[in-house]
Amino acid sequence: MFDVIPRPTTRFMLCLSLLMTAVSVRADWILVNEASQLNFVSTKATHIAETHTFSELSGAITKDGAAELVIDLTSVNTGIDIRDQRMQSMLFNVASFPKAQISTRLDLSAVERLSEPTTLIIDAQLSLAGQTAPVEGQVLVVPMDRDRVSITTVAPIIVQASSLGLESGVEALREIAGLPSIGYSVPVTFSLTFTR
Repeated sequence: MFDVIPRPTTRFMLCLSLLMTAVSVRADWILVNEASQLNFVSTKATHIAETHTFSELSGAITKDGAAELVIDLTSVNTGIDIRDQRMQSMLFNVASFPKAQISTRLDLSAVERLSEPTTLIIDAQLSLAGQTAPVEGQVLVVPMDRDRVSITTVAPIIVQASSLGLESGVEALREIAGLPSIGYSVPVTFSLTFTR
């Protein structure tokens, strides 16, 4: 997932697409769902912000450096069941796109050489519901022990709904909820733990 060289200004690629089938049995590192989370913030009626999450994440980094993070979009949790259902059907279109996948290639030897927390730059592509857009941000890579590594956003990564063609879905949610507005800029944070 991450092309890592132990320097604070290193750039690595993070690709988000929706072509996930299954976690490879050749995986060297496996995502620990119970120790990972991905959150996003929505803003409605101009000033009301709420934090939401996805409860089901999976992923792997194979021995040859192929990496993936899979987000089960049906596991969206906003704290309100009917809103979860509406987001699944009206925004994410889970009937056609039930999962999102982050995939890229990684220099595993560089990750394994890290001995202290290191800040890295993300130069990413995000794909959602069949659309793709670039995103950028910073993450902190922390070697927890010889067989575990944590990757956490330093600051929220801003995802623009309009860059992914999601305006109509956002507007449909706004109308059915009777809201004056729902923001198109969505801050996203994550904390991921991989083990081997």
